[in-house]
Amino acid sequence: MAVFKKNPPDYLLHPFLEFLIVTLSLVAILVPLRILSKVIFDDEWIGSIGVITVVFGVILFLSMKEKLGNFGQMFLRQITKNHTRKQKWIIFSQTGLFLSLGILTIFSIHAGNTEYHLLKEQVIAEFGNKGIMIDSDLNFDAINQISSQVSPEQQVGAIAALPLLTIQNFEIFSVVLAVTDQMMGGWVMYFWQIMVIETMEISIFLFITRKFTLKYA
Repeated sequence: MAVFKKNPPDYLLHPFLEFLIVTLSLVAILVPLRILSKVIFDDEWIGSIGVITVVFGVILFLSMKEKLGNFGQMFLRQITKNHTRKQKWIIFSQTGLFLSLGILTIFSIHAGNTEYHLLKEQVIAEFGNKGIMIDSDLNFDAINQISSQVSPEQQVGAIAALPLLTIQNFEIFSVVLAVTDQMMGGWVMYFWQIMVIETMEISIFLFITRKFTLKYA
């Protein structure tokens, strides 16, 4: 039994392999740019605005001008696939999920740092009494200390309980995220800010490119 079915006539490789090549290539381009923008803008999320739009726009322009060879053809096919009915609903669902999670996380961390700041400081002080120091820098020692005191089963249970905690006790949920974000040097907030920005940019990019890619369908 063959692992892959015969390639469609318009494809150079199997559709999944083309998807993999395009995805890994974009990751190889975007990750260094993301790190560079974070360094240049000193952890500010505003430095991430437009990165995906510029990269995708340049690749789309060069692909349509047939300047990227086979990769350009594969890129255009991936964009075109995203406008099919089935793929479109998958993208809408993923977009809604990521935006919801991102906005909830950002709002919760902000609430933990402002409205529930007093409780957050009490939690940090309690950790300090146990010899676990939490400051504004990424603290691997604190992460390891806390992880070593909680069994894997308890960690899984705590993560599974988070969705319910947002409804039953949003104050505790916000403080947990705010403390975690501070312990990780602000990377939790930064990650979800980037996710929200990039999800919106990709959605806008796909909407704009629809009329330009119909001829490749």
